[in-house]
Amino acid sequence: MLARVVSAIALSLAAGSSVGGGFVAGLIATVFDPAWNIAHGRVIWTVIVLVLFLSGLGLPLPEDVPLTLAGFTMFKQSGEAIVPAHFALTFLTVVVPILLGDMIAYGMGRKYGIGLRDRFAVLRRALPDARLTRVRHWFASYGAFTVFLGRQVAGVRFVTFFSAGSMHVPFARFVFFDFLGCLVSVPVWLTLGVLASRYGEQWLQIAMRRVGSGFMLAALVLFGVLLLVARLRRRKLAAAAARRVAQTPQTTAVGASEKID
Repeated sequence: MLARVVSAIALSLAAGSSVGGGFVAGLIATVFDPAWNIAHGRVIWTVIVLVLFLSGLGLPLPEDVPLTLAGFTMFKQSGEAIVPAHFALTFLTVVVPILLGDMIAYGMGRKYGIGLRDRFAVLRRALPDARLTRVRHWFASYGAFTVFLGRQVAGVRFVTFFSAGSMHVPFARFVFFDFLGCLVSVPVWLTLGVLASRYGEQWLQIAMRRVGSGFMLAALVLFGVLLLVARLRRRKLAAAAARRVAQTPQTTAVGASEKID
């Protein structure tokens, strides 16, 4: 069964590439085909869970495609009807492997630290110095909330979760902000898959690019706001400290004069 599915995907991808559609276009054309999707539902769910889990481990696999496919498949298997219970079950089905993969990345960082990167070439590619420095600066500025922000931006998720472990962010706080990030982004991608069944593949490809860009823009705006708040807070604390320092000599001088009198 799985071999036939892989073969069908390969043939479709080859066809997509031959007409200039490329790998992603061929993949989307195959898995989002209504008849093909319904016929291979079980295998599709297995692949979705596997890809989401491996993505959390740092492999360069996009989360948006399997999440959107999950929404599309759920809608088709529900008789093209939006059933709240099915939507909730689908949410749990995709969030569990996401969190498990993220927890393993966190555990790797917490147990072995940054030294683990230098032992494996694949980790050196996944954890470049520039990206590590940037994410560690985010943790220094925003604390555990960086986990939430990192989940919204493709390309920094593994670095964020590994760094959270290596910097010993409390596990409960890590899971809380990671789940909070899923609670914001996952329903959007699932809904996109539902809409794709009505508006078609071309609409889906445009929408996926716009939604992905929207998440990145929103994350950048949020980073900017948090940075501004952090700077204002530091200035306020510095001003308060300066006032305390300025008042200390006066208090000491008054006490000395009282002793002389």
